[in-house]
Amino acid sequence: MQILFYGCAAQGPPGGGPKDKTGPELLSVFPASGATKVNTATEVIFTFSEAIEPRSAENSLVITPVQKKRPKIKVHRKKVTISFYDPLEENTTYILGFGRNIQDYRKNSSPDNITTAFATGDSLDQGQISGQVFEIPKNSYTTIYAFKKSETFPDSILGAQPDYISSADADGKYRFTNLAAGEYRLLAIASQTPRIPVITAKNPIALPAVDPVLIKRRNTIVNNVNFRLGKLYINRFRIQSGTVKENRLELSFSRALDTQKSKNATIKIIGMDQSPVQSFWINDSDTRFANIIFRGLTADQKYTLIVDGIVDDSGEDLCEPDNSMTFTYIEKADTIKPKLNTTVPAKGGRDIDTRPEIRLNFTESVIIKDPLISIQINGPDSLPIPFRYDWLDDNSLLLTPENALEPKSEYMLVANTAGWTDFAGNVFDDSLLTLSFTTLDINSFGSITGKVQTMSSEIPQNLTIGCRSGSEGLAHPVRPLESGQYEIVKLLPGKYRFFIWEDRNINGRWDPGRLMPFQAAEPFRWYSDEINVRARWETAEVNWNY
Repeated sequence: MQILFYGCAAQGPPGGGPKDKTGPELLSVFPASGATKVNTATEVIFTFSEAIEPRSAENSLVITPVQKKRPKIKVHRKKVTISFYDPLEENTTYILGFGRNIQDYRKNSSPDNITTAFATGDSLDQGQISGQVFEIPKNSYTTIYAFKKSETFPDSILGAQPDYISSADADGKYRFTNLAAGEYRLLAIASQTPRIPVITAKNPIALPAVDPVLIKRRNTIVNNVNFRLGKLYINRFRIQSGTVKENRLELSFSRALDTQKSKNATIKIIGMDQSPVQSFWINDSDTRFANIIFRGLTADQKYTLIVDGIVDDSGEDLCEPDNSMTFTYIEKADTIKPKLNTTVPAKGGRDIDTRPEIRLNFTESVIIKDPLISIQINGPDSLPIPFRYDWLDDNSLLLTPENALEPKSEYMLVANTAGWTDFAGNVFDDSLLTLSFTTLDINSFGSITGKVQTMSSEIPQNLTIGCRSGSEGLAHPVRPLESGQYEIVKLLPGKYRFFIWEDRNINGRWDPGRLMPFQAAEPFRWYSDEINVRARWETAEVNWNY
């Protein structure tokens, strides 16, 4: 089934008068919404509370099922008349609507979802799907698509025409009505305009946690099919290109990489029994790029490499044939000295957790024989503290203090880089590196305790609860006990909103699902109530129904 958008001729705006700040409201529609046994030669007439700007009707009218020939749309002041060239089908439910996008001449949009449904047969399909869309960007429109399964769902729902369309209101709530019995796949998209001409990676997109949504009978009602808008990849995960720079090959990927999971990637050259890779690392400033230093390759010769074990930041593996590429090896002398690129925490960082992970990111792969000898972390008493180290990849060194640091104290990392080199033997650019930071004052923390309750009284496996202040990420997500009791500690003063989800793949984060192959999002729920946290105070009995 397809959706067509229909046009009409332009008309002039009305005369003067007091400034209009309210959108047009629907007063009546013929045939009446819910009517049955409608004549197959009928016209549909919408009557509004004020004159309609014709272009808004042209750009937003949606009819299902689609007609073979587009109908004639006539806008005359407050009336919008839709005339069909072909007779309507017998025993069929029709839905006509403008969403909330029909406007008056002052560009005020309708406050309500303008839609009507009637049937040419004895009964009207009355299936419903409703829910809420969370995290809608400001000054944007949110559209929800519903695709009805015939034999199968389309391979890519982004390339298919939806069977039904609905719009979310200012609170993110939406509703599909008059759905026929069957299976449905849903998709939510936000855009800057009511009509979405082309869906790009810039559009916030969301998938529901329910797939498919079942309308078992013609009057089935399904509630709480919710969405959380955000980044959702719409293109294939692949190697885009390879560029030889100095003595290394820089790989460009179509998506950001999970640095922790991808650091041990396996890189092979077709036709070579052993891997010629001397060093591999991922750019910390832009994780769409990775670098390889080879040994034993012949200059000006073409090679095809295959990369296994690369994972993007949404958890998707890089698979055949998108994990290979051909390049010409160019041998260049490396004369550039390695440098410290970025650090975590940043130099001079404040309010650092007392159990930090200190990360040193270099401009390229470096050789440090024993970091425990050349690096020292001094505490507030100037005495060194013990730490462990691990290479995230060949250019990122992770240092973890063995014990919790003192709160509200200054620490200094000092590194003697005299013996540090890159793989070409270039010595480090600076002979001494320093990094100072100050830990948090634990007296500035507050906490929240409470209980999660469910309809079944059983806590779903791997249920996770977290909270967020402003636009920052989730703070200290935790898993409730079997009783539902939870505690979130080390919260800075402020107002927090809660988010509960089922971490089904046990990766510690909420997963939004995938478009290809289609995979539903993990079940979740946002809560609009804001909980105030004060320093040195436990906010107790913050209970949630999930």
